Amino acid sequence: MHGPKESTMANRTSAALIAALFTLTGSAASVMAQEAATPAQPAAEAAASEAPASETPAATTPAPAAPATEAPAAEAPAADGAPKVGQPYAKSTHGDWTLRCMKTETGKDPCELYQLLKDQNDSPVAEASVIPMTGNVQAVVTFVAPLETDLQAGLGLQVDAAKEGRYPFMLCAQVGCISRIGLADAELAPLKKGNKATVSVLPFGAPKEQMVKLNLSLKGFTAGMTALVEANKDLAAAPATPAPAAPAAAPAAAPAEAPQQ
Repeated sequence: MHGPKESTMANRTSAALIAALFTLTGSAASVMAQEAATPAQPAAEAAASEAPASETPAATTPAPAAPATEAPAAEAPAADGAPKVGQPYAKSTHGDWTLRCMKTETGKDPCELYQLLKDQNDSPVAEASVIPMTGNVQAVVTFVAPLETDLQAGLGLQVDAAKEGRYPFMLCAQVGCISRIGLADAELAPLKKGNKATVSVLPFGAPKEQMVKLNLSLKGFTAGMTALVEANKDLAAAPATPAPAAPAAAPAAAPAEAPQQ
């Protein structure tokens, strides 16, 4: 069972990191609302990547010089070592977890806690990313498995010797098959205290006895979660500001009726 190349997975913006722009509103209800909306993001990326593919053959003959002009422009920010707006970057490392953020114009960059899952041959197979929440749901974990995964078997998650839980896949897009798990304090605590977790997926067409089990290291998870919450605290507070503006319109209509009587 083979997943995407490590360089591809490390450089792309994950579905969870994009979702962090919208789900960090401080309520569990918003997580559930975004579960339907977020998968559309990878699908949109897939459609966007297909569209240029059809345009490229049509423009191959007249425009060979165009890519040459775009290449130096893309290399300039890399020389400075600073990410461009919309690009992910590694902010810090905590054990086997990486705090990855996405560069924004405002400087309030949404971040996720990320780990690449590898098989026994050290080949990248899947990825896990965590974004923080407030309320009943304290964190959302997004797993991305290879496209040839058996969706009906779901995704298994086991912490140490505890009972394995199985979770459904939401959909499959160009990046892979996505499963998202909302964690309350009771589910988050074992991950912070545990030594290792095991993620299991079944290749399509394979018997259950050939379930692929991947190690999910919990080394640095607690420290990483602390850094993750700290990095995203400004985003969680931001949506609370525009809310009071809506009630201001209601009192203005009431005095208008009183003088007519």
